[in-house]
Amino acid sequence: MTQATRSTLMSVDSTLSENITAAQDYIPIASTTNFSTSVVAEIETTNEVVSFDSVTTNLFLRSQEFDNAYWGKSQLTVTANAGVAPDGTTTADKVIQNAATSSNFVLYRSLATPSSNANLSVFAKAAGKDYINVIMEAGTSTTMGVQFNLASGTIAVEQHATGTITDVGSGWYRCSATPTTSTVSGYKDFQPNDGGAPGNYFFSTATGNGSDGVLLWGAQVESSNPLTGYLPTTSASLSGLTTVTRGVNGTTAALATSGDAIQQLPYALSEVDMPIRLKGISVSSDGTGAGRFTLCDKVGTTLCDIDIPDTRIYDLDFGGGIIFPNGVYVSNSDNITGYTLYTDKYSGAAL
Repeated sequence: MTQATRSTLMSVDSTLSENITAAQDYIPIASTTNFSTSVVAEIETTNEVVSFDSVTTNLFLRSQEFDNAYWGKSQLTVTANAGVAPDGTTTADKVIQNAATSSNFVLYRSLATPSSNANLSVFAKAAGKDYINVIMEAGTSTTMGVQFNLASGTIAVEQHATGTITDVGSGWYRCSATPTTSTVSGYKDFQPNDGGAPGNYFFSTATGNGSDGVLLWGAQVESSNPLTGYLPTTSASLSGLTTVTRGVNGTTAALATSGDAIQQLPYALSEVDMPIRLKGISVSSDGTGAGRFTLCDKVGTTLCDIDIPDTRIYDLDFGGGIIFPNGVYVSNSDNITGYTLYTDKYSGAAL
């Protein structure tokens, strides 16, 4: 259930850093400072309310373009747009080992991160090769890496790192490595292989035939952990809201333009423990039956008790506002999917 109290004070404001469509589940913004996953946000130009599970910065560029010169290739070739990606688009690239036996089949990018507070991830699918090593390269034996089995969806080997593997459907897995040491890493590597034991720099020896490899999509490196939602990039790294739910509280998901304002409601609370002026209430049923929303002041007096028919949204406007010197709290929200209290802080006479 989304619970939010909106105030004209203490709001968190930013702007969209890219155009967005009505369907995408991520919202790039110019600054994520002070945004909180416990609070809904509103795109001001469209009045769309969104919620989100994570705040993400992807330091990689070209996160879905492994054929691009941004990515280094050692004894590999890349076929662009060779498969259907987890998002349903034909944007997955096939990373193919050359016809040789080597431990240097590596897709890589130099990008330093503090390994005690970082995460490296990629979406991967077997395409002739069943294993991939996800590597944060340091010394020969101090490199942080995880080997993943893409046939069974399991972790095979971990070295100085903790891995996670998440089934995202159609043979795709999101594979991530989070270091367990404070060693600084430089190169970030993805290595398709045959499942051989990792050696120096966590590289595994394999035999390529010039046609087998793995499908990759959605690389992400973050200077934080744990793993967050995926944020795609092109010519620049991005920060934004990820794993987004669009059209919250009965609003409509819509396209919006880079530079449009986005504001986060400053409270995610079921109570406001200060003198306030209550200017309005918006409350919506969760679609599972008739709802009831009860608002009390901080000494227990019921201020309003609203019965809401199933699937309905109620908006109450109190004009200039009602002053509650003891603050307010929500004492009941049965079958309510979300509510917003529109408030101003009050500091008038005798307060």
